[in-house]
Amino acid sequence: MTAIHAIYDGSVFIPEKPCKISKGAKVALTVSIIGADLSEKQKKLADFRKLTKEVNELNKTDPLPAEFDEILSQRMRIREVPG
Repeated sequence: MTAIHAIYDGSVFIPEKPCKISKGAKVALTVSIIGADLSEKQKKLADFRKLTKEVNELNKTDPLPAEFDEILSQRMRIREVPG
């Protein structure tokens, strides 16, 4: 058995230090709260996780209207006007 100190950010546990567990491995968690106060590092990790999640959600939306693709598909003629 291995004890790992981690921070729960509301959706996932973030280990305080790297741990040697294979990605995708199933684990059993026994939770024991060791402190209600978050350290500065823990707060930054939680904020970073939240920001990453928000950016991920924003990337799922199309920021340009459908007309944009139509405009790009049209031919344009550019000519030089003597000045």
